[in-house]
Amino acid sequence: MIVDRLGANPVVVNIPIGSEANYLGVIDLVANKAIIWKAETLGAEFELTDIPAEYEEQAAEWRDKMIEAAVDFDDAAMETFLEGGEVDVDTIKACLRKGTISGKIVPVFNGSAFKNKGVQPLLDAVVDYLPAPTEVPAIKGIIPGKDDDVVRNSSDDEPMSALAFKVMTDPFVGSLTFVRVYSGVIETGQQILNSVKGDKQRVGRMLLMHSNSREDITEARAGEIVAIAGLKETTT
Repeated sequence: MIVDRLGANPVVVNIPIGSEANYLGVIDLVANKAIIWKAETLGAEFELTDIPAEYEEQAAEWRDKMIEAAVDFDDAAMETFLEGGEVDVDTIKACLRKGTISGKIVPVFNGSAFKNKGVQPLLDAVVDYLPAPTEVPAIKGIIPGKDDDVVRNSSDDEPMSALAFKVMTDPFVGSLTFVRVYSGVIETGQQILNSVKGDKQRVGRMLLMHSNSREDITEARAGEIVAIAGLKETTT
């Protein structure tokens, strides 16, 4: 369905152990290990073990498919794989990262939001495979009222530019606007231009959002994602 509907090239990086009520964990195809979550900790704790015997054949099949897709991005790794050699974990990760950043593959992970299973491998994958702000092309745009294109590099030293991508109502804070900072620095109390509305708005309270808590901050730098309170005229 990912191929048919999204036109993407998915690469399965872990496979499930069990399903539905009997969903116990995943098999990490990169490390070639099983990850079993402890039921009583609601996904907070897990155990790294050997792959259960009944899953060894299935895991080997999917691991070969994953490595075959990954080594396309490294000639030396490709040669090792074709000669029947073992491609080490660091090389697999480096290859998957190259393919992901180039947009040619999409690593696919499974998990259960209901029981919080699969969260840790997914967060590790964000670090391992997704690009840092400095590893993607600079953002192009226009200055309102001018025709020339401008470029903003992901740097604190550039003029401030940011994208408001989500607005939500928080029962404790009120209206929150989620902002991705592309360049420069945003500070609380600062006047910033809303390019859609054509007017300036004051940055009120600024928050770093965690899964179950908020952290007050006074500035946000290039590459960061923050939530700003008080931007009442901002829309997405």
